[in-house]
Amino acid sequence: MPPAAVSRKAGNSHMALAQQNRPAGWSTHRLLSTAARLDERRINRRLVGLGLTKSSFDALDCVEELGPATQNCLADELGITAQSLGKILDRLKDLGLLTKERGPGDGRSRSVRLTPRGRSVLRTAEELVRGLPRPERDVEVDLRRHLEQHIAHLSETQLTDSQQAQAQARP
Repeated sequence: MPPAAVSRKAGNSHMALAQQNRPAGWSTHRLLSTAARLDERRINRRLVGLGLTKSSFDALDCVEELGPATQNCLADELGITAQSLGKILDRLKDLGLLTKERGPGDGRSRSVRLTPRGRSVLRTAEELVRGLPRPERDVEVDLRRHLEQHIAHLSETQLTDSQQAQAQARP
């Protein structure tokens, strides 16, 4: 057998072994991150015609949910850095989907709002995402409940860890 064929055969057997262990042997964090990436790719394919990504869709949705809000408030709600969100918001502003206005008092803070076009694009994006194939309803409801509990627990843990770190940093 030629060396290339041996190499392909070895690669195929390695892939077969990896597929046998998928995803039952994975850690919870790997399951969550893999599921999130696969879901993000699936949503990105749906939204490409609108010029959106899952991240920009999430940002639009969050702006609508919170109403006019600062970039820092939105970043906290989305669980990303203000810098990362800033790039997303700048792109959405360039597309005419939102505005950034100076906040009252502090000239540095900006209030982010959806434009009428932004609301319309968000409605279309929501319809496209709702049209994606979904798991069985009961399975999805259980998964959502567990994820909500997991997120609440992680948020509480993060707050406690942050408070402990601040207490230790005090002289």
